Amino acid sequence: MLADATRLVILAIAISFGAESQAASLNVVGGQLLGASDVIVDGSLYDVEFLGGTCIALFNGCDDVSDFMFQYQAAAISASQALLDQVFLDGASGNFDSLPQLSLGCSDSSVCHVLTPHGFTVSNPGIIDTSDVRNLASLTPGNDTILMKDNVVTLDLATSTNFTYAVWSRPVPEPSTALLMGFGLTGLSWAGRRRNRS
Repeated sequence: MLADATRLVILAIAISFGAESQAASLNVVGGQLLGASDVIVDGSLYDVEFLGGTCIALFNGCDDVSDFMFQYQAAAISASQALLDQVFLDGASGNFDSLPQLSLGCSDSSVCHVLTPHGFTVSNPGIIDTSDVRNLASLTPGNDTILMKDNVVTLDLATSTNFTYAVWSRPVPEPSTALLMGFGLTGLSWAGRRRNRS
């Protein structure tokens, strides 16, 4: 009985490490990149969708910094870097680095700008501050960059050919390491009690 509980603890640890090392899953439909799930940003998992429209329509009115998933420039830059490192890649699902027009919202074959809003310009609350991934059509690594860009909250990116928003969210949480460890330790405790009674 104790051996079974020990196996349960080992299994829980293995599952938790496996969950932490998973790669981003690209959301590709008909060859077009719509976004990705399980993108790691500063050690946490996020989902992202690429959407056209206005900041007002996509970000709960776009009138408070709490409307944005990342509320500081450094965090938005980390999210943008995660897009470059984990999402805009050439691979079996598509050449999303060298062919930027494959990303939803971008039909321009030379560049796709993906904006992650993080705050407002102090002098004008109608202007948002964004971290801008500039995904260039190039086979030369390192040409893609991250820029800082200001945008009018009413600007409709649905009509743009080379700009789209990154709308970030937190995925539904899976069982955490602590929870799995708790189950394993509970099993060990029950096995120890049964052994002591006999």
